Amino acid sequence: MPNNVIEIDGLVKYYEGRCVLDGIDLKVPRGCIYGLLGRNGSGKTTIIRILLGLEPPTRGTTALLGQDSTQLTAQTRGRIGYVAEGHHLIQNYRVRRLVSLCKGLAAHWDAAFFDHLMETFRLPMDRKVKDLSTGMRAQLNLALAMTVEPELLVFDDPTLGLDTVARRQFLEMAIDLIQKQNRTILFSSHILGDVERIADRIGIIAAGKLVVDCELEELKNRVKKLQVLFPREAPEDLYITEIINQRTEGREMVLTVANWNPQKRAILETFRPESFTELPMRLEDIFIECTRPSSELVLEESEV
Repeated sequence: MPNNVIEIDGLVKYYEGRCVLDGIDLKVPRGCIYGLLGRNGSGKTTIIRILLGLEPPTRGTTALLGQDSTQLTAQTRGRIGYVAEGHHLIQNYRVRRLVSLCKGLAAHWDAAFFDHLMETFRLPMDRKVKDLSTGMRAQLNLALAMTVEPELLVFDDPTLGLDTVARRQFLEMAIDLIQKQNRTILFSSHILGDVERIADRIGIIAAGKLVVDCELEELKNRVKKLQVLFPREAPEDLYITEIINQRTEGREMVLTVANWNPQKRAILETFRPESFTELPMRLEDIFIECTRPSSELVLEESEV
């Protein structure tokens, strides 16, 4: 059994002459909860579709559970749960009929677990899918994905369009199921607070490249935002490498630096600042800094 549930090597994808993915390399180990982030149009969903064999790469290879994505067998697909934005279920089916269909197609089906989820969600079995609320469709999709006992769960913006209460309920249930069953998760979402709550590793795509690929806590330790106050006018250049963003106003400078370390601090101190303070950064703050058009940040595990 391969240690890496997801493997991407040199993935390139062009659409109508435009390069969307430019040499993506990525490995997700078994048991990892991987948050895949990027701005709209960055290629997150394209990566997921290529991984699932729903569209071909231009170049490069992708594999799930040790099998090439272009040749996924029905048996391998049965080991994967997929919950996507919009929750595209058969709209004219009643919930009971849809469940029966999915059960008949599944290689594994935990009936007791599914009944527990349906009772927890209080989903009406006799109502048509199209008559369910967006939150109910999300819960039904999650239940169907989890009941087949998948080794890999792929979440592609599953909470988009849900109100705050429905999103929190969905996320809490997903966290509970993930913790109990130790699944490998690929989680893509525009709601970065959700990703921060459950992911232990983060990948960020910008300009077609994977510019960040490391553990969440490591990312927070390596990207620092500093507020520096100088006795007089702030210097134009601090001669510090890997400054992601810098804003100067009079004596004050606010800068975001990758791979902050004692050497960089020593360089800063040669300018004799009056004070400098480390400002707290959430994942959302780091994401915004890393995906600025001017940013050339690349953070990978190998740099540690």
